[in-house]
Amino acid sequence: MDEMNNSNNAEKRYALTVESSIVDILPSIVREGLTKLPESKQSQFVEEFKRKKKSVGMAYFFLLICLGMPYGYVGKWGLQWTYWFTGAGFLLWLLYLLFALPGVVKDRNRDIAMEIFRDIRVMS
Repeated sequence: MDEMNNSNNAEKRYALTVESSIVDILPSIVREGLTKLPESKQSQFVEEFKRKKKSVGMAYFFLLICLGMPYGYVGKWGLQWTYWFTGAGFLLWLLYLLFALPGVVKDRNRDIAMEIFRDIRVMS
């Protein structure tokens, strides 16, 4: 009897149709959750993620060319204002960001993936 209830409660699994380059970026909870969504919802996720994700190249552009705005680019305006008001941490923060910026962008893209996945699940 318990086996029958467990099989009725088991969620249907779908093949993951997301490109491997995107799968590598995603948090494990999102990867796992996408297998529970049909292909149409997975495609919707990919389309939205491609539209919203941030690129490391653009982050460096904003850091070096556009008034030192790397945090504004990834949506962290509190840090951005602090960055400006400290003169880029007396330029030490700027040196740090030259190496740390890819990690900042990666973290933001993971947050974006979680937000999109949550929104798609709510709409399902």
